[in-house]
Amino acid sequence: MIRKMVIFISVVIFLLPINAASLERSEQVKIFEKSIKEMLKKGILPIIDVEYHHGGKIEIERLIKRMDENGIALTWLGPNERFGSEESIRLNELYPDRFVPTVVHGDGKLWHSSDKGFLEKLAKDTRSGKYFAMGEFEARHYPSSTNTRDVHMPVDSEAMQVVFELSSETGIPFLLHHEAEDELLPELERMLAKYPKAKVIWCHVGRNRNPATWKKFRKPDAVKEFLSKYPNLYFDFLASKPGSKYHGTGYVEGIMYEISNWGIALDPEWKKLFEEFPDRFVLGSDINTGRFDNYDRVMDTYRNIIIKGMRKDVAEKIAFKNAWKLMIGEEWKD
Repeated sequence: MIRKMVIFISVVIFLLPINAASLERSEQVKIFEKSIKEMLKKGILPIIDVEYHHGGKIEIERLIKRMDENGIALTWLGPNERFGSEESIRLNELYPDRFVPTVVHGDGKLWHSSDKGFLEKLAKDTRSGKYFAMGEFEARHYPSSTNTRDVHMPVDSEAMQVVFELSSETGIPFLLHHEAEDELLPELERMLAKYPKAKVIWCHVGRNRNPATWKKFRKPDAVKEFLSKYPNLYFDFLASKPGSKYHGTGYVEGIMYEISNWGIALDPEWKKLFEEFPDRFVLGSDINTGRFDNYDRVMDTYRNIIIKGMRKDVAEKIAFKNAWKLMIGEEWKD
């Protein structure tokens, strides 16, 4: 009798953390849902920002103020290596109606050196059940306006395979930074085919930084081809200012805009693509410490150029419903 009771108590103790975690997650989802619905009631199209780079130097109150001013309901707050994934949990606990627990970004020295401890911690965090999304993992990365990283972690490398496997196993989405050079596309396609259950958000669509080496991704046709071929692939948009030139080549990198004396508009062919595949695009600010002053401009571009003029159902999917489905695993219920 005593032995049976001990076994029973052991089973209960073993199960309690799982049940408690499930309840906590379900309650968190309700809080997220409330944040979105409150904006909708005010007549504001809510946005879920899927790509924010938290480095700790921007006061959280400043970020929340910018979110309020721009109609951002939720932010996938991905910390850098110095803070680790736990920082996102800490900030979510302080502001559960603002920040989505997001696993650390793969953009630092530990990631690019395939550090064993980093990858083991990444796996542990992703499998913990505490997170709704993973950060941005860099494959081929050019130097940018805020960093000098000129690196290439092949998409089919062992480290990147860990990320794809974790996404396949857990259903948690991740962001991928990979410059769309023609010769770098096969390594990505191999992984998309190998891991059809991985939820991959390829960052910064609508960009071409060098037409000489990015011959395929000069037009929306290439994006359409990839979307048709790989149902597990999604995109977020480039965040650079329309008409701006990439300093590394001197080319205007935003190729999805029409710029004239009358203003800036979304190119009709790109708009057609977004409306043909309305379930496959999300919005990510790509804001970090060095680019924080661009926050308003990025969100204004998204609202008043990219999704302006789209059908209401398409605009809602791109603004928040697609991100919701990726992070929750279910369709948004109106």
